[in-house]
Amino acid sequence: MSESLDALVAAAGVGRSPARLRQLRWVAGELSLFVAQYADAEPPVRRPRTLRDWLDPALIGPFLAAADAGTLRRRGEAGRPSGDATRSVRRSCLRILARQAGLEDPVPDEVPRPAPLTRVDPVPAGMALGHLATRADRTRSAGAVRAAAMAAVTRELGLRTGEMAALTLSDVDLAAGTLTWRPAAPRSGPSPEPCTAALTRTTLAALRDWLEVRPALVTMAPRSKALWVSIRGNHDGSGVRRPPGMPLRPNGIRRSHERAVQDCNVNLAGEPGYEPLPRVPGRLRPEEQE
Repeated sequence: MSESLDALVAAAGVGRSPARLRQLRWVAGELSLFVAQYADAEPPVRRPRTLRDWLDPALIGPFLAAADAGTLRRRGEAGRPSGDATRSVRRSCLRILARQAGLEDPVPDEVPRPAPLTRVDPVPAGMALGHLATRADRTRSAGAVRAAAMAAVTRELGLRTGEMAALTLSDVDLAAGTLTWRPAAPRSGPSPEPCTAALTRTTLAALRDWLEVRPALVTMAPRSKALWVSIRGNHDGSGVRRPPGMPLRPNGIRRSHERAVQDCNVNLAGEPGYEPLPRVPGRLRPEEQE
């Protein structure tokens, strides 16, 4: 990546979430890879000299075509086209970089927004939350307590997986009975201001229970400030073992939700009024949450 592009990414990432900063770096890295790979193509891609060159629509158009087609993949199956969510993130990041550089929007197209998810009805959602809370009270296992707390927060406040993963210990105020979070940044534009909401007694109790069992999990990672941490040791994808108590990333949040859903669907099957919950965390959010 060129020094000017790297500096632009750093400037654009100020005040944004760690997840968005990773996305900005990823897209800038893809753009640099595209320029390097297609320098000898016909016609050749000329190496940009200025930020205006890097974000020239004449370069961005072919770059998006190649990236969307999967030809720039560094992981996974080469040549597998990007999904709509990935394509949308790619365009959002390019717009953020262009705006930071004081340039016009270089993106030539839009990715259609998906249809809104059908939310879980209140009755089965309430039954599932009750089951998870009862299981947590009965077993007092860290996994059960975490599942109950995460489900309660998701259902009450409608937080997305990235917003859940970004929560820290300081975001929970048990004395005031509130939770503060940073809403996900829009496709373009500055990051929203943090939000604070009062919690119901049920959700507050679930979080209090989780904060009581969490310290035992972070003995090997005592500096971790993440609210949600892993229950068991795992690996970092390269074979290096990591201890329990590591911060959960969005994928970890989703996997935890899937396990909780499976437990609910098995144990509540056949109960009057219960319908199997979907695996997608977003469908547990309240109906009014978009």
